[in-house]
Order: sequence, then C-alpha cells, then structure tokens
Amino acid sequence: MTDKNSRKERPALSPLELAVMDVVWNLGDCTSAEVIAEFGKKRSLAPTTIRTVLANLRGKGYIRPIPTIGRGYKLRPSVAREAVARRSLRQLLSSLFKNSPQQAIAYMLDDADVSDEELDEIRRMIDQRKKKGG
Repeated sequence: MTDKNSRKERPALSPLELAVMDVVWNLGDCTSAEVIAEFGKKRSLAPTTIRTVLANLRGKGYIRPIPTIGRGYKLRPSVAREAVARRSLRQLLSSLFKNSPQQAIAYMLDDADVSDEELDEIRRMIDQRKKKGG
C-alpha cells in the first residue's frame, strides 16, 4: 500500500478529501466511477466535484493510478488509513489538548457514550501497554 515516497510529509486532508479517501480505502483498487457511485450512497455530490477531489488527492500523494488492461486506470491508496489517523490524532492532541492524551481521553469519556464493553477494552489496552513498558 505504500510507495517509496510514503515517508514524506503530505499536506493535511480537508474533511471532504478525508470522506473521499474513506471510500477509496474501503473499496481498495477502484475506478473514479466506483468512488462516485459509492460516495453517492452516503452523500449527494456532483461527480465532477468528486473527480476534482480525486485529482487533488493524487496531487497530494494520497492515491496513485494503476494501469489496467485496455483504456483507463484504477486508483490505489498510497497511504494507509492508520497513518492518516495517527497524524490526525497527533494534530488534534497538539492543537486542542496541549499534547496531553490524558486530557483527550478525559474529554472523550465525559462527552461520549462509552459502553461498559468499550471501557473494558480500553482498560485491557492500557494494561497491555503498561506491561510493554510504555
């Protein structure tokens, strides 16, 4: 999923670019027509707008064209969803929570509906992290 340029810093994604990338990540290798059709199931947007967003994502290095047999190409994500999530979370921690994971987690626990099962899983993850010495 990553190419030789995957380590370089890419420009941040806008909310619309992130929504389109979500579709591309879910589809895997796909055509712009497939992205347009899938995106249309969630939100109404002109096909030309989605094609423009795809062109911007290509320019920013988030997707790349993969040649197909015959005419055309498919689009392939060049950056893993997890890499974008980590970067976004780091930016969020920095800008809103003064780089404090504790503040961010406290906010989420106070503001979000967190089930007992989710709390148990969070506790398990914390315990596992402590065992690793992190």
